[in-house]
Amino acid sequence: EAADAFAQEIYSRTFLWLVRAINDATCAEFNYEGGGKSDFGIIGLLDIFGFESFVRNRFEQLCINYCNEKLQAKFTEDIFRSVQEEYEYEGIPLDEIKYDDNTDVLDLIEGKAGLLNMLNEECVRPKGTDEAFVQKALAANKKSPCLIQSKLNRKEFGIHHYAGKVMYDSEGFVFSNQDTLPTDLSDCALKSPNEILAKHMTNDKCSNIAEKEIAAPSGKRGAPKRAKSNLVAPTVWTKYKGQLLKLMAMLKQTQSRYIRCIKPNTYKKPYIMQHVSTIEQLRCAGVVAAVTLSRSAFPNRLENKTVRFKFSTMWDRTKFPSKSSADMEPQLKNHYDCDALLSCALKPLETKNKEGKIVKMFVVGKTRSYFRMGALEYLEANRTKEMGTQAISIQRYIRGWFIRKESQEGDKKKRKAIATIQKWYMAAQKKIKDIEAEKKAMIERKKRAERERKAREKAEAKAKAAREARLAKEKAEREAREAREKAEEEERERKEREAAKKKKKMEEEAKHTFEKEKEKKIKKYKKEVKTKEKELDDKEKRWEAEITEIEEECDKVEKERDEILEQIAKEEAKLAAIPTLSDKEKKKLEDSAEIIGYLRKENKKLRSQTTQLRKDFDTMQENNKRLLEANAYAGASFEALNEQSKKNNSNNSKLMQNLDKYKKQNQKLKEDLRMRQGYYDAEAQIRVNYQKSMAQIMEMIQDQCDDAQLTEDILVLALECESEAKSELAAAEANNPH
Repeated sequence: EAADAFAQEIYSRTFLWLVRAINDATCAEFNYEGGGKSDFGIIGLLDIFGFESFVRNRFEQLCINYCNEKLQAKFTEDIFRSVQEEYEYEGIPLDEIKYDDNTDVLDLIEGKAGLLNMLNEECVRPKGTDEAFVQKALAANKKSPCLIQSKLNRKEFGIHHYAGKVMYDSEGFVFSNQDTLPTDLSDCALKSPNEILAKHMTNDKCSNIAEKEIAAPSGKRGAPKRAKSNLVAPTVWTKYKGQLLKLMAMLKQTQSRYIRCIKPNTYKKPYIMQHVSTIEQLRCAGVVAAVTLSRSAFPNRLENKTVRFKFSTMWDRTKFPSKSSADMEPQLKNHYDCDALLSCALKPLETKNKEGKIVKMFVVGKTRSYFRMGALEYLEANRTKEMGTQAISIQRYIRGWFIRKESQEGDKKKRKAIATIQKWYMAAQKKIKDIEAEKKAMIERKKRAERERKAREKAEAKAKAAREARLAKEKAEREAREAREKAEEEERERKEREAAKKKKKMEEEAKHTFEKEKEKKIKKYKKEVKTKEKELDDKEKRWEAEITEIEEECDKVEKERDEILEQIAKEEAKLAAIPTLSDKEKKKLEDSAEIIGYLRKENKKLRSQTTQLRKDFDTMQENNKRLLEANAYAGASFEALNEQSKKNNSNNSKLMQNLDKYKKQNQKLKEDLRMRQGYYDAEAQIRVNYQKSMAQIMEMIQDQCDDAQLTEDILVLALECESEAKSELAAAEANNPH
């Protein structure tokens, strides 16, 4: 036993040494510059054992399920914290949260009189047995609701875990829990030349980095230290508990996130869900317990906007008025509206507690409304009932509309069928009358033919005698007629020749008169151009004379101005020589200055008039040039018109001949078109009548045929025929717009 324990210890310490080596090779503190100067965060992944419940559960299953209970307690605490944060945000009092945790199971396992202490005590006691451990545990924890006593086997006991009941067989518990490594073997290992045995047999750390000291939880003892005596050596469960407490203390310093992996089926195939095994996995993973905790006080919750929209019909605003006002924010207004609405709707479900206070079935938060068990179902039931009454009214109107529509369609079909039958009956009657009339006409034709035959035989004899006389007479008349027609033909040809000569003569006269009129117009335009040119020459000469006169006047005025300026200069020189001027001289000087100013203004006016006359003269010259060009262009255009008239006469004669030819062809085309149009009209009318009959047949088939596919095929065929007939009718109407 000592050798086995020593081998297990060497394996454990070697594994820890390997873990430390891997952590040293991958940690940021030892592998990056400045790693020791700042703290680094870590992302850890904890893969738990998973809840185990077999047909026969031993010491290993108890340790695993104990670890799961500790982790479930941490999970429950985190869920409670999230629910607590939500309630605090919504403004709901925390005393509303009531839930069950697994502290009773943990007390049963690790309490003072728990299974852990009982098993350790039995391991220390000489001749300790598994049965004695079970009986002591049952006696010490009689009042614990989590402990189950087996009535058939004294070595069996059970525990109510969070995932369900598990029965444990205690056979081998005492032996599995004992750690019989003597202290002298540990001392020998420290003197070994092997580095792992000599230096790492007492190192329980997973990393060589200096770790922060984790304070032990209040009210609980830390991991027990190894004793130096063989009699009180730490057991396997004690070591396991110490490692577990250290793990839980480290987890409390992290931000935990939980991932639950569910296997939907045991066949490893897609789209298959085994509900029993899936629910069992959810229960064992603690998901069901977490949902129960989060929904312990208020299982249902809805947004305030949704509550106000869905259940507004249950709100009696007169009895339960809202405290909201128009100037409030939408969120606060919805809060007060939902409080008044739910107070009205859930009034029948209110109860009183032991203290006599009214307990409402809901709580309204800032953004959500929370409902106790059964409250939301009650609201939905009442809403469904009210919607049912409204749905009945809507159904009544819709069903009435369908029945009226069906009756109207039935009446319409009956009227169509009656009209079709009447049409067929009238057509049959007409056909019968036509047959009878045709028979009578046939008999009359036969009688008339017989009478005509007899009269013809009688008349043939008389006609035979008169035929020869008539032939002779006709011969003489024919000869006379031929002579007369010949004379008439010669007379007609003579008249046509005379008419052609007259026509030609008239055309020549018209041409001659046109040329005379053209020459007259040309002469007239030439005279007008000459008169315009003469007028322009006269105006040009007159303007040139005026311009020369104005220029002479300007020169004269300029000379006078120069003379006056010279006189003024002389006078100014004289005045400069004279020390003072008399009043008369000053007056003369002022008058001369005024005269000079006036002359300057007049000179400016004359210059502006001269420039304006020069511009008018230039404009007149340009107009004269344009008139000359227009005269030349008019003469050329008259000659071009003369040539064009000759060409037009020849083209007119050709066009007249072509027109007669095209008229004859057009007449033939009209006759052909009229015949084709009649054919197309008749065919289109036949197709339309056929289509109408087909539509009536289709209505009868739809009413009486039970095969839906056959009815659909016939309907498609009828629609194709109808579209074809409409296209042909449209084409015929387009070809015959009248």
